[in-house]
Amino acid sequence: MSRGLIVVDVQKDFCEGGSVPVAGGAQIATAIAELVEQSAAGGDYQYVVATRGHHIDPGSHFSSSPDFKDSFPVHCVAGDEGGEFHPNFAPTAAGGKVDAVFFKGAHSASKSGFEGADAEG
Repeated sequence: MSRGLIVVDVQKDFCEGGSVPVAGGAQIATAIAELVEQSAAGGDYQYVVATRGHHIDPGSHFSSSPDFKDSFPVHCVAGDEGGEFHPNFAPTAAGGKVDAVFFKGAHSASKSGFEGADAEG
């Protein structure tokens, strides 16, 4: 049986200094990059995919008074720096260690990578 790894939203806006930061996010980005690198060198995963929030017009998902359940501050806007992979993970993703990247939430509040699409749609 093959195993896969899904790397979820390792983006600048979700790490320290971002608009919706998680404490220790940069350190977690490093650990994820190391795991993916090990996998590429014959590790436990046959497939590695990643997701990225990629908001264009997500409607009420963005709020100036977020409840942090259904609404959040503006984050991971398509084309903005905060939506890019964190620098501790970006070289791994760009270096061919990730088989596919799925963009999600362009015109909705989608939080699921299974609702996303890769660069080809």
